[in-house]
Amino acid sequence: MLVAAGIIILVLLLILILKSNFLPGNIMALVPLIIAPVFGLGFTDTLKMAHLGIMDVSAVVVLFIFASIYFGVMSDAGMFEPLIGGLMRIKWIGKSVFSVVCLAAIISMVAHIDGQGLTTLIVTVPPMLIVFDKLGISRTLLGMVFVTITGSMNILPWGGPVARAATVVDMDVMVIFKKLIPAMTLAIVLSYIALYIESRREQKLGLFKPSDDMNFGSMKISEEAMALRRPRLFWFNIALTVIILVLLFIGLPSHLAFIVGCAIALPVNYHSLKEQDKRVKAHAGPVMMNAYTIIGAGIMLGIMEGGEIFAALGNGFASLIPDAFDQYIHLIFGILITPLSFLLNSDAMLYGIMPVVVEIGKDVGISTTKIVSMFVVGRVMGTGLCLTTPSVYLGLGMMNITYKDAFKRAAKWLLLLGTILVFFVAFTVS
Repeated sequence: MLVAAGIIILVLLLILILKSNFLPGNIMALVPLIIAPVFGLGFTDTLKMAHLGIMDVSAVVVLFIFASIYFGVMSDAGMFEPLIGGLMRIKWIGKSVFSVVCLAAIISMVAHIDGQGLTTLIVTVPPMLIVFDKLGISRTLLGMVFVTITGSMNILPWGGPVARAATVVDMDVMVIFKKLIPAMTLAIVLSYIALYIESRREQKLGLFKPSDDMNFGSMKISEEAMALRRPRLFWFNIALTVIILVLLFIGLPSHLAFIVGCAIALPVNYHSLKEQDKRVKAHAGPVMMNAYTIIGAGIMLGIMEGGEIFAALGNGFASLIPDAFDQYIHLIFGILITPLSFLLNSDAMLYGIMPVVVEIGKDVGISTTKIVSMFVVGRVMGTGLCLTTPSVYLGLGMMNITYKDAFKRAAKWLLLLGTILVFFVAFTVS
């Protein structure tokens, strides 16, 4: 029953989000709330699990709201313009779409050294979004930068998937990582190749406006926008932002860092309560819509995890493989890891499905390290478009793009890269 419930929920989610005009938050909240009780989880228990799911994502919602307001205020105050102008003075930046995409990818790689996708979003998206918009580059291409590069870098030993996988099979995380170094290198190379091809395609659309530092800096700014600039506070705003980022890296909860940041940035840059109110309201529309989406994702995750639907799906998928094909189970599941990762979060993939495949693999002589490595590389390439990962909606909200548009742009590449990496690991890791 739970397997059927899980399949129906996931299929409906994918169809409705990609094909319907319903808001994603509504879809993710209502579908499991309706389906779960029908399949025996109980109406009261379902509501309790939904409530716990909301609590689990509350910190992400708070982070999204306050980080969006903070960077919106910094943008209004003009903090990013000198930084972007400096980037544009690098000779090769701005001459082609790929030069800008490559810069965004490099920033993402450096930002993701700590293994935290939220930090990477916060560091990369606000400044690069301005560059992409002013040069006429599609925001979905920035989204593709994030999902490919962050996926590749997430193979780091302190990244979520590797740490989870090591915990499940009780192995040293460095043992797994050392096996994955060639795959991580290949993932980065393939990501840049995919980004180059998409950049060439973007440039052929004719919307890109090549720029050097002179004409980029001279783009017109409205009088209303100029009135919001605070050039005298540039270094103060830079220092405040650096302090916030340092606090994130040393472990302060990110939502608390941005609450404090907003509390300081708003009154310093805009003295009157009226001005502060206007700045918050100016950024409130898209902020609240995407916060609503994250809350919907929390409801769905609460029900799917609390009702053990994810665990049932993992066992169900494994049971479909005939005994005669057990020796090929790692290859069969290898093909499915990345597409399943669009639907199932890391916990479901690595705690639910992977242990079952590992046990079957032991019986037919397939090494645990090989199977774990395959799951890691396949999973990381699907993370950026995972319907059941709240941070995905945080990224979409910061870039102000829809899941549908992001999926159309990046899904085929993630599937291709994920499949290549899975089979690379299958034939190189012992």
